[in-house]
Amino acid sequence: MERERPASQCDAGAGPVPLEDRPSGADWIVGGRARATAWVLTLGAALAAFGPVPLLRAESSPEAAPSAAPSLAPLTFYPDWFPSAQFAGVYVAADRGFYRDAGLDFGLQPFALGRKIAEQMDADPNRAAVGTMEGYIFLQARARGADLVAFTAVLRESPAGYMSLHDSGIASARDFAGKRIGVHKYADPLYRWFLHRAGVPESAAAMVFVGDDLDLLIDGKVDAMQGYAIDEAVRLQRRVGGTARFLSFRALGFDAYSQVVYATASETRRHERLIQAFIEATRRGWRYALAHPDAAVECVMTRLKPGADRSLQRAMLEALRSYVSPRGEVPLGPMDVDKWMRMQLACVEMGLLPRAERPVDFLFLPGP
Repeated sequence: MERERPASQCDAGAGPVPLEDRPSGADWIVGGRARATAWVLTLGAALAAFGPVPLLRAESSPEAAPSAAPSLAPLTFYPDWFPSAQFAGVYVAADRGFYRDAGLDFGLQPFALGRKIAEQMDADPNRAAVGTMEGYIFLQARARGADLVAFTAVLRESPAGYMSLHDSGIASARDFAGKRIGVHKYADPLYRWFLHRAGVPESAAAMVFVGDDLDLLIDGKVDAMQGYAIDEAVRLQRRVGGTARFLSFRALGFDAYSQVVYATASETRRHERLIQAFIEATRRGWRYALAHPDAAVECVMTRLKPGADRSLQRAMLEALRSYVSPRGEVPLGPMDVDKWMRMQLACVEMGLLPRAERPVDFLFLPGP
């Protein structure tokens, strides 16, 4: 497990953290939209469902000098993908000591396919744990019985969509007709929903299951293929000279949060203060990363294999900007309860969820 470490290469040439990049508690309210603030004020009492929240305090021995530094509280982060610029804010916060400043002994558990993260989160009640996952996958996990709580989202909308070459003419789901569309495994319900909303019969387009091999698209074996604007689409643009098209899930009617920061309900009850400290430090990390992208990329590169493409990670970080802070707002801000309801209703139509539940039953609502 990766541990927070002293200053690394990502500090080189970056300079001190500007005062304006050091968020205050007011950022949570000021950075949000009026509607999001309204639901926090109206529904804040829902947090009572989690029960009383114990505060973890640093213990000091009788022999400790009055000036001794307080002990750090352990917290483990579970990312939902492999190392890349997608987690630049976390890496910056770790390497520049932002988590330590927040009183956290930070650790990162590398991503592994098939891991039962919720069970691992609750395995050690003395260590706080938090993770990230796609918004609709979070909803599916709850539908299967996982008692999870969503705190915020790193990406304000899903970067998922369909990539195509410039001459494909694909600008909407209606243009899928007569085309071969590459779809990720388990994402076919979304594809069929997009066709249905566009009034295109499934028989009018050919669905092909694909991975992330861009040669399928470049060589003309598919006319469009699913990918992420912050990853595969960046790679594709570099290979075709910036002429590729990207049709986002949001443009197709599915506006979803991505990289949702979550914890189990029991973790929330035990370690609310530590999870909030993690979010604040990560917010600080993302603000620094967006203000100092070259320094942030250095933090990313230390997590990648030797020979990794630095310019690619730099381009990916630039693509992330419009998802982390689309209009220059504070990263990891409040979420919109209505958007969560729309996400659920769309997932019910797709067959991904049996029913919608009240967002207040799974969203963390800060107290007054």
